[in-house]
Amino acid sequence: MTNTGGEYLINEAYRPIADRLKEKFEELEHVPVDSILFIDRQEKKQKHANKIVCAQVSKIPTRFQDIIYQLTGQNFTFMIEVFKANTSYMTRAQIVALLYHEMRHIQLVVTDDGADIKIVGHDIEDWTQMIEKLGANWNAAKRQIPDLLDDAIVDWDSIEGPPTLFSEMNLRRVK
Repeated sequence: MTNTGGEYLINEAYRPIADRLKEKFEELEHVPVDSILFIDRQEKKQKHANKIVCAQVSKIPTRFQDIIYQLTGQNFTFMIEVFKANTSYMTRAQIVALLYHEMRHIQLVVTDDGADIKIVGHDIEDWTQMIEKLGANWNAAKRQIPDLLDDAIVDWDSIEGPPTLFSEMNLRRVK
């Protein structure tokens, strides 16, 4: 990462993490990591609906895709923007989970017109398995969570999540 004093800094340190997440988790196998531009946003604390936003993924408009290609020779379709002011307190494991979370928004969508890679919303306020296995506040300051890239974690079932209301023997979840 080169600091030029600007607000938006390209951060290629995220790419190897994204590559490993894609290799490890089947639900990310369609994510075009080579087509993601990773950005650190230095100066702005981002909020949405009164909640702190740690990162966001977006599709780069076609005109900017063309300009970036002309300048760099690389095709970027998506951008993951990390708000450094909101993530400076996070552990490495939380940053890994944050990248996983943002990559989950990039999904293969199949319609009658064919298949396309698009940005989609959450299945709930966060992805279900993240809530169950990492806890509802997995991104809280210095929260100790499992490192998704740890060799001991082979899939989401191998993570023992934090105790919840439904962990009690006499309560069960009804679907």
